[in-house]
Amino acid sequence: MRLNQKLGIATTVAISLYVLEASPAQAVTLNFDWTGNAGYSAKGSFTYDETQGYSTIDISKLQSLTVSFFDPSKKLLNTFVPISTESIFYDFLDFNYNPATKSLFGFFDVGQDNNQTTDYYLFGTIGLNLSLRNPTEGTIDSNNSAINVTGTTPVPEPLTMGGTVIAGGIGWLMKRNQAAQKAKA
Repeated sequence: MRLNQKLGIATTVAISLYVLEASPAQAVTLNFDWTGNAGYSAKGSFTYDETQGYSTIDISKLQSLTVSFFDPSKKLLNTFVPISTESIFYDFLDFNYNPATKSLFGFFDVGQDNNQTTDYYLFGTIGLNLSLRNPTEGTIDSNNSAINVTGTTPVPEPLTMGGTVIAGGIGWLMKRNQAAQKAKA
C-alpha cells in the first residue's frame, strides 16, 4: 500500500474519531402524560440540553415540545408542536421542569389556542388544578394531580450523525479508489 493511501486512511480514522468524540449527544427527551377526571388525556414530550446544568427548564431552554390530546375512548383530538428547533409557536406557552426532582411544576399552559374548534390546551397550576380546554367548549376536563414525567431518550446531535456519514463516505471512496488501482495493476 502506498504511503499516500496509508496517510489517507489514518487521517480518515482520526477525523472520524474526533467527530464522534467531540459531539456527544447533549439533548434528552422526556415524556409526560396527564389524565383528567372524565378520562380525557394529554401526552407529550420535550427536549432540552442536559449538559447545561440548568436548575429549571422553562420555555427559553426547550429545544422541542409536542403535545397530543385524546378523548376518553383514546381517540386523538389533535396534536400540537408549540416548540420546534428552539422556535416557539404558541403565544401563551408556560412550562417549568425541575431536572433534580424530575417533575413539572408551577403554572402550565401547553397546546394551542387560536380560537379554532380543533384547538386544545392544558391550562392551570400543576398540583392544584389543571384543565383541558377548548376555545368553543371551554373546560372539557380537569383534575388536581401532577403531570407524570417518564423515560429519557438520548437524542443524537446532528454533528455526530453528519460526521459519521462523512467519515463513512470518505472510507468508501478510499476503498473504491484502492479497488480501481488494483484493477489497473
